[in-house]
Amino acid sequence: MKRILNLRFALALAVALAAGYALYASLSWPLRAALFPRVIGIPLMALAVVEMLLGAFGTEKQREGHAVDFELSKDIDPALARKRTTGLFLWVIAFMILILSVGFTIAVPLFVFLYMRFAGGERWGLTLAFTIISWLFIEGLFNRLLHIPFPEGWIFALWS
Repeated sequence: MKRILNLRFALALAVALAAGYALYASLSWPLRAALFPRVIGIPLMALAVVEMLLGAFGTEKQREGHAVDFELSKDIDPALARKRTTGLFLWVIAFMILILSVGFTIAVPLFVFLYMRFAGGERWGLTLAFTIISWLFIEGLFNRLLHIPFPEGWIFALWS
């Protein structure tokens, strides 16, 4: 008989329990507040239950050896791959610092501008167009349509 309690089943059970708790906790909330946990929790719970069933009764053979999900490309020099990866992580950290310092509303278009111009080497016209589009998207969707104000950055909080 196949062993039912494996890591795949245990992870799916943990996700199902977390989704179930989120759904249970949102029952007493107002509809607007409960909408997000319900929209995410219901499909998450269904997928976790399906994964639990597949883990318990599936006929898939257990794989031997280790997973090779993360493997550097064979046709790129490892030193170049490390350099690109380091650069990408530095850009992500810079984006986080921008969000903290000037706030999300300003950080997104500023990051789009800086990344496209300096990392991507794009033309000025395309860079400015995407910068304006990203600002309009953030301003239009979150501030005007959804009325979700983002906290101001630390720099602007000093002047308040």
